[in-house]
Amino acid sequence: MNKPLVFILLAVFAGSLLPSQFATNSALANHLQTSVLTGAISYIVGGLGLFALLALQRLKPDWPAARRGPTWAWLGGAVGSAYVVGSVILTRELGAALATTLVIASQIVTAILLDHFGVLGLEQRRINPLRLAAVLLAFAALGLKFWGMQ
Repeated sequence: MNKPLVFILLAVFAGSLLPSQFATNSALANHLQTSVLTGAISYIVGGLGLFALLALQRLKPDWPAARRGPTWAWLGGAVGSAYVVGSVILTRELGAALATTLVIASQIVTAILLDHFGVLGLEQRRINPLRLAAVLLAFAALGLKFWGMQ
């Protein structure tokens, strides 16, 4: 199997986990009656899984090298926490399909802008007609989803 195909399949698999994460976190929030505690539990369980993987790989982190990175690079967990709590609220209020569609559309727009301006350590990749078409298709999907709600 060629390398690009492996990464495409991995991206498809990872993408399929998003609505599952929304649904499982929403189910837990229904029992806990709090989105913030649900997000915390999600991160604790995920963190334990990651530490188990680290133990299996027997990696020794290079903490001095990590400290030399930009301060903002350490904020991924905070951003992820806000994302998880937001997804719990959105899924409970809008349902998994609409919440996921809105999140994916905003991810496409944000990713294209981050690439275009080359911010947060990304290589600059200018907006081109294909990337613009992706944005328009994302908005078309949103339009169809909202139209289907009526």
